[in-house]
Amino acid sequence: MSAAAKAGAPSYIRWACLAMIVFLFALPCIVGRLTTYFVLLFAIFALISPSVIAAFQSRNRNPIDVMFVTAAALPAIAFLFSSEEPGDLLFAFNFAPLLLAVPLRWQIEKYAQVDSAVLIARLSLVGAGIAVIVGAVQVGLLGYDRAGQPLMSTFHFADTAMLLGFMALVGLFAPTKHRGRWLYLLGPVFGILVALLSGTRGALIAAPVLGFVALAFALARAPARHRGVTLLVAGVVAVLSAILLFIAAKAGLTRALDGFSVTQDVIAGSAVDKSTEERLTMLWGGYQAFLRAPLFGYGWLDMVPAILPYVPESEIERMLTFRQLHNGLLSFAVGAGIPGIVSFLILSVAPVVAVFRTARDALFVSRLYLAVTLCVAYAVFQLTIIMIGFEFHTVQYAFMTMVILGFVRIPAVAAAPAQSARGKAPVGPETATTA
Repeated sequence: MSAAAKAGAPSYIRWACLAMIVFLFALPCIVGRLTTYFVLLFAIFALISPSVIAAFQSRNRNPIDVMFVTAAALPAIAFLFSSEEPGDLLFAFNFAPLLLAVPLRWQIEKYAQVDSAVLIARLSLVGAGIAVIVGAVQVGLLGYDRAGQPLMSTFHFADTAMLLGFMALVGLFAPTKHRGRWLYLLGPVFGILVALLSGTRGALIAAPVLGFVALAFALARAPARHRGVTLLVAGVVAVLSAILLFIAAKAGLTRALDGFSVTQDVIAGSAVDKSTEERLTMLWGGYQAFLRAPLFGYGWLDMVPAILPYVPESEIERMLTFRQLHNGLLSFAVGAGIPGIVSFLILSVAPVVAVFRTARDALFVSRLYLAVTLCVAYAVFQLTIIMIGFEFHTVQYAFMTMVILGFVRIPAVAAAPAQSARGKAPVGPETATTA
């Protein structure tokens, strides 16, 4: 950290930013839902500190600020028109973490470091490993049917572990050389194991998609003569994952594995299980409800009641047990109409768009990999459950985005060329002819 940064911000801001990173990437699967409130507490510290003014003035300009503010404002505008009582407007605060994350980026930029991608990789691997331990204890020792509760829902537990597992692979793309980099390949294996322990189909279905993303980055980064080795390593990881799935099937952890066959059944129009049938009912009912109120929707609280006229009468009681429509885009569409759809689409691409507006420094590929992984993971997860719009994953998505943009970058001091003793010319790198 530069002397200017130390002088411009109190030490508690530095510790708040670093603690937030640890909670986001290493501890969510053991701290659970409380992660939300710890991260928001750290963000409030960053916002109310007098140093936020200097951070704003020295920030790197990036469209993420406007994108997040717009994405938070659009549902609030829709709620103004769809609300039936003042309390309905309070659901606009579901999107407040998007606003709190903006000044956090300004503050955290001061603490960027050259090895930040490696730090994120290590924390993510630890986070995924902790999820495996928690899941194994819950299912193996405590006799739970599915891992996750009561820390958080089984869906969110598995989704978080899968996301962290694949984020750990950024250690392979980091420019700094370090020992044990192959250990990051355990990340996806940990994520798959947690999905099996929690019986979460959506998380397991995301694994091959995220694996393809990682492989594409690895092949793009590898020299031509090393691409064969890259494919061989990817094949080994795939084989190990297949063995893990086989062992899980023999051990009776088959619920998550059913996700692949269920997907085939849905595409083929074949009979599906009760859980999938309920989600298809919500999809149809939500689509019909949106067509009747496309401008501003029905409000966040009433997205489920809105579909009741369009579902079979025998399913109404079951539908009322849900708080959302088990699909991100559909929930935004029914809850907030066209503004909700626009908000959802902005959020779905914002991290990647923002990364492309950052400097092409040595950590650009690491930032891009993390952003693409975050966006793709949420896109797949939200096919079967809403994440953004409810507190835990809204906080996770918003603040992970800002860590990727603000922390995972080459610090300005390190990026600037060193000056000669007289300060008139940059000092070039030492070579054989200048040494």
